[in-house]
Amino acid sequence: MARVFTALSLACFVGFAPTASAQSFNAQEQAEIRAIVREYLVRNPDVLREALDSLEARVTAERWQQIRNDPRDFALGPANAPVTIVEFYDYRCAYCHAALEWLSDVVRTRNDVRVVFKELPILSAESMEAARAVLASRPQGRYWQFHQALMSFPLNRELTSAEIDRIARQSGIDVARMRRGMESTEITAILEDNRAHAVNFQISGTPGFVINGELISGFDETRLNARLREATREARERQAQR
Repeated sequence: MARVFTALSLACFVGFAPTASAQSFNAQEQAEIRAIVREYLVRNPDVLREALDSLEARVTAERWQQIRNDPRDFALGPANAPVTIVEFYDYRCAYCHAALEWLSDVVRTRNDVRVVFKELPILSAESMEAARAVLASRPQGRYWQFHQALMSFPLNRELTSAEIDRIARQSGIDVARMRRGMESTEITAILEDNRAHAVNFQISGTPGFVINGELISGFDETRLNARLREATREARERQAQR
């Protein structure tokens, strides 16, 4: 029984996670451990709630690090900026078009903010083709110019393949090279990962902005500016505590 309580203490210490030493207990001892843990949790439900809250916070933090630090994404602003905005967008989304001016202003006026762009083509086949084209053009160093041009293309006009090529060419992009890369497995993987990240952050439409880990759904300039101020303040407080 002493071994059982030793194992139980260890399990509690590491958050009830299985340990290698648990493999050395026989079936009866393992059953006793499970019964003791169950009784403890029934009598102390707050412990389980705290553990679940801690787990959720850790998972959320890990997901935030994944979306803000993916080297495959295009980003503007200092890599070590204390505030990061991640935008999930669709090129045929009216609110994404409306958000372009706000984002451009942030990029132009703030040297403490980094903006990360994540393509989330969910509205149409046009959206998907445009997203693939932009991703394929990134190695040519004209992503931002191409992005701005596509976000400025009228929504009441069809964004055909010919229009995408024309806009790319006007943005200084080698269209033939772009087209060769559009169906690559790497681009497919980026788009699939972006969709998975959107699901994780409960982004059901575009645009979705995640500012230092907190989601702002849609383009609400007032809420975005408020969150930006809050994130800036939080970053300064963290810096002051170091």
